Amino acid sequence: MKTDELLSDLRTSQTDLARFVEAAVRNSTPYVVVSTEAVRGWQRREPQAWEKVTGWLAVNHVTVIAV
Repeated sequence: MKTDELLSDLRTSQTDLARFVEAAVRNSTPYVVVSTEAVRGWQRREPQAWEKVTGWLAVNHVTVIAV
């Protein structure tokens, strides 16, 4: 999935996943640091959106570091 398509899909989400992806794009680093609580919340509230995001992260070689 292309970044613009993903962001378009995430705009309807009730989470801040779009901002998370935008930050990953903007920072252009091989990893993103996010709280474990945020990840759990995304998994619980928007599992399908989180699955899309993790797929996009994998394709773009970005690792999530949950702290």
